[in-house]
Amino acid sequence: MRPGERLTDEELASAATEGSEAHFNLLVDRHAQLVYRLALGITGSTQDAEDVVQETFLRVLQNLDRFSPAKASFRTWLLTIARNQSINAYSSLKRRASRFFSRSRSEEQDHYADDNSSDPVQQDAETMLLQKQEYFLVEQALKDLPERQRTSLHLKAVENLRYAEIAQIMNTSESSVESLIFRARQTLLEKLRE
Repeated sequence: MRPGERLTDEELASAATEGSEAHFNLLVDRHAQLVYRLALGITGSTQDAEDVVQETFLRVLQNLDRFSPAKASFRTWLLTIARNQSINAYSSLKRRASRFFSRSRSEEQDHYADDNSSDPVQQDAETMLLQKQEYFLVEQALKDLPERQRTSLHLKAVENLRYAEIAQIMNTSESSVESLIFRARQTLLEKLRE
């Protein structure tokens, strides 16, 4: 066990503020995957999520002296920074990828509708293709959600955070978070029924 592993995040942050690189590295080790999952949930891109992780911890390092345990837990403060970095990356990604996603679903379906083979290998391929299309539709529906709905849904469904934590990260009320998650789920269901 490395020195400092039993310290709380807040204690590690305090030591890192005083210049301890080892304590800062422990914070990175503890939370890099959490930041990555949040970034991936918002951006939908592994490359952008990796960039967000790096940018987030760079911002944390630069602003560690501003962290106040009296205002929020380190995890909440970190996820707030990660969310903001993810939103910036997603906005950039959305602009870059808008042409790629402009292709309609009907064009894709028309392309595969002509072949009605009874070959078992072909049927397996068709099943895989249908599953891939369903996954694409869910992924696209998630990307089409407004950022606040997508983020709140990700923090609840993937990170399993409490409404109070999500509210603090998103700088809103618990009732707003509940409403955002409810609307996100409704919108996803409607889009997937289309």
